[in-house]
Amino acid sequence: MTGHGIEAAAWPDLALLTTAEMGEADRLAIAGGIAGFTLMQAAAAGIVRVTTEMFSPRPVTILCGPGNNGGDGYVAADMLRRRGWPVTVQALGDPARLAGDALTAWRRWDAPVAPLTDMPPAGTALVIDALFGAGLTRDLEGPAAAALAGVAAAGLPSIAVDVPSGLDGNSGQVRGTCLPATATVTFFRLKPGHLLLPGRALCGRL
Repeated sequence: MTGHGIEAAAWPDLALLTTAEMGEADRLAIAGGIAGFTLMQAAAAGIVRVTTEMFSPRPVTILCGPGNNGGDGYVAADMLRRRGWPVTVQALGDPARLAGDALTAWRRWDAPVAPLTDMPPAGTALVIDALFGAGLTRDLEGPAAAALAGVAAAGLPSIAVDVPSGLDGNSGQVRGTCLPATATVTFFRLKPGHLLLPGRALCGRL
């Protein structure tokens, strides 16, 4: 599997979970006493570990969506900033309308959040795509699709959170548009969409 960018040593258990099964795994973890925000912090730590292993400090723009994927992005933004990285955050929608752990993550990010634009800010050298995760159930359009197209057109490297935004985690199909990732950081178990084409080709290093 390493030929497709999958580091087998990092996945001792290669069982696949559908997005519904992954949601149930999260629910059971929380029911077992692990706070949801603790899971979000662990996810963000994984994003930061891969980012700092692959890249030296550089201006990074983090695209945060309207759910827990975006929450992962806000926590990762805070962690990278504490390491001295220049961080810009752009959000899809009003972050004040977030709920639960994602709202907590945004409130802890005590810096400006810009609206999602067609292109990343001038000077951006890396994008972290935390717009939508594997559970996306509709085609991307509007500002989200335009922003992803802008990143792709600029030729910037990107790290996807869970899956590249626009990728269906169950089927590996593209929902409207999808930003091909340099690397994808997913959590706990692989999803079918990471391995099925065209998803496998869009995830980069997994």
